[in-house]
Amino acid sequence: QVIAYSRHRYRILGETLDVAVGNCIDRLARLLQIPNAPSPGYNVEQLAKRRTLKPFFCTSQAVAPKLLESGEATPEDLCFSLQETAFAMLAEVTERALALTRARHLLLVGGVAC
Repeated sequence: QVIAYSRHRYRILGETLDVAVGNCIDRLARLLQIPNAPSPGYNVEQLAKRRTLKPFFCTSQAVAPKLLESGEATPEDLCFSLQETAFAMLAEVTERALALTRARHLLLVGGVAC
């Protein structure tokens, strides 16, 4: 969620409609049987660094297994694609929220932000 606090009130300025970003990353990690230590997100990032130049826009739970089975995608490609898509979306929503609120400060918190 992207939340603004002003005048003793919180406003939700943006959020995903289906699943939180951290849950999405964790689900892909489980699908790819990526270990939890030190964290699924860290391990997804390490795999993403070894990707080819074939990004995918759709890395959903429904499509990712089919891409892996057919050989169209590697685990590295899916990790990279998920990170690029998810974090680009978060950056876009955050930029719009900053413009809307004219905020001068930004605080990132939570598992994905860390």
